[in-house]
Amino acid sequence: MQKIVVGFSGGVTSAWCAGWALRNYPREDVVLMWHDTKEEHPDTYRFLREMAAALDMPITERSDGRSVTELFRDEGFLGNNQNAMCSRVLKVAQGDKYFKELRADGYEITQIVGYSRNEPTRVQRMVGRGIQGDYTPRFPIIEEGVTKQDCVDWCLSLGVKPSSMYCWSAHANCVGCVRGGKAYWLAVALHAPEVYEQRAALEEEFGNTIVRGGGREHYTLRELTNLSLKRAVNFKEAIDIGPCECGD
Repeated sequence: MQKIVVGFSGGVTSAWCAGWALRNYPREDVVLMWHDTKEEHPDTYRFLREMAAALDMPITERSDGRSVTELFRDEGFLGNNQNAMCSRVLKVAQGDKYFKELRADGYEITQIVGYSRNEPTRVQRMVGRGIQGDYTPRFPIIEEGVTKQDCVDWCLSLGVKPSSMYCWSAHANCVGCVRGGKAYWLAVALHAPEVYEQRAALEEEFGNTIVRGGGREHYTLRELTNLSLKRAVNFKEAIDIGPCECGD
């Protein structure tokens, strides 16, 4: 018996991977696995619902139950761009628990991951995790030579518009993702100021910064906006999702 588990994150590459899995494996073997961090962009939730409906597939949720902020407070640690423990606890650990359930039921597991060629470190790490966790990762974006724009176009062909978060962010991660750098946070300040203020207040509460690095890279979020370091977000792969209707 096999289960083909697609990491269904709310991004365009993971959605394309879901379609790829359904074209290449028996439908009854495919699982769309999602982890709710409770702090996703509202339009990402819309995209998940509409894409699942377009694919005529249910979403299998495996979530911790806590939000990113609740996790930080419970752990007494503010995640940052060098240690995003929220991803480890709210996503990776939940997937590991689900895989353990599947293995106990006798399934062989293939995990479908939407990594691209410009993420070699993440690919290598996932291969290592697969060896340790007794499952096989596959990377169809790399295997098929697909671009992020190809994934966007495929979503639009199904009548599903990608999350409006792509209007200003390279990824449809949580709003206020602690992995982001300075340019990302300046975009958050512009497009989601309430989230920026909440994260800035968390820095003050914990006495630590989210954006870390060498020398003067160690800015607090309040310093970042006060210094007016105006830069465009550095997209690794520019995409066009059509007319942006971003009111956020």
